[in-house]
Amino acid sequence: MFGPRCACAPPDSAKRLLVGVDLTIVLPAYNEEGNIADVVTQWLAVAGRVDEGRVLVVDDGSRDGTNRILNGLVNQYPALSVVRQQNGGHGAAIRLGYRLALEQGTGWIFQTDCDGQTSPGDFDAFWQRRAEAPFQIGIRRSRRDPWLRIVLSRWHVWLVDLLFHAPVEDPNVPFRLMRADLVRRYLELIPVGTFAPNVLMSVLACRQGILRTLPISHSPRAAGESSVKGWQIVKMAIRSIREYLSFRQVVRRAIL
Repeated sequence: MFGPRCACAPPDSAKRLLVGVDLTIVLPAYNEEGNIADVVTQWLAVAGRVDEGRVLVVDDGSRDGTNRILNGLVNQYPALSVVRQQNGGHGAAIRLGYRLALEQGTGWIFQTDCDGQTSPGDFDAFWQRRAEAPFQIGIRRSRRDPWLRIVLSRWHVWLVDLLFHAPVEDPNVPFRLMRADLVRRYLELIPVGTFAPNVLMSVLACRQGILRTLPISHSPRAAGESSVKGWQIVKMAIRSIREYLSFRQVVRRAIL
C-alpha cells in the first residue's frame, strides 16, 4: 500500500534498436535544431560512463532541422537511437521513450529535455545513490524561465499537494532517474494521453514513500523556444486540473 506522504501512436521511423541496456537516457525533442547536437553529444558522454548506457531521442514531429541533425548523429554514435513520431506533445514523447526503453529491458531510465537548460554535470550524484533511492528527481531552485512559467509552476506545486497530499517541490522537472520496474508499474496506472505523465509519476513515488530529490542547476535557453509558451501554459494548466481530478481515484485505489 501507499507509504507516508512525502498508448502512444507508433513512431514514423526508428534508427537502430535498443538492446538490453542498463541505463537509457530518454530525451524528447521538438524544434531544437539550435541545441540538439550539443545536448545529445553531452548526454552520450554521460551514457558512455555507464555499463551498457545508451541515449534514446524521441523527435516529436519537429518541423525544423532537428531530425536532419539527429540522422547525422545516429550514424556517428552506436549508443544513440532516434525515434520520430507525429507531433503529440511532450507527454506523449516521453511516454513513448519510456515504453521503448522498457521493451528492450533497460534497468534504469533517466529523462531530461533537449533544450540545454539542465546540466549533465548533475547526473553523477543521482547515479551514485541509486541503490538506496530508486526514484529521484531534481529540484530547480533557481529557475531561468519566463515569469509566467515560474508563477504557474509554484501554483502547480500547491495544487498537486492539495489534490494528492504529495508535497513534491518540482513534480514535473525534466531531470529524473527512475528504476525501470517502477516506471513500468506507474505507466500502467497513468492513462494514455495524459498531458504531464511525469507529474503523476512523481505523485505515485511520493505517496509510496520512495521519492528522493537533489538540487540541480538550471540555465536559460541558449537557442530555440519552448513548445508551450504564453497563455498556452494557462490552457494546459486547465487541462491538467481535469486530469488530476480524475486521477485522484486511481491514487486512492492503487496498491504499489
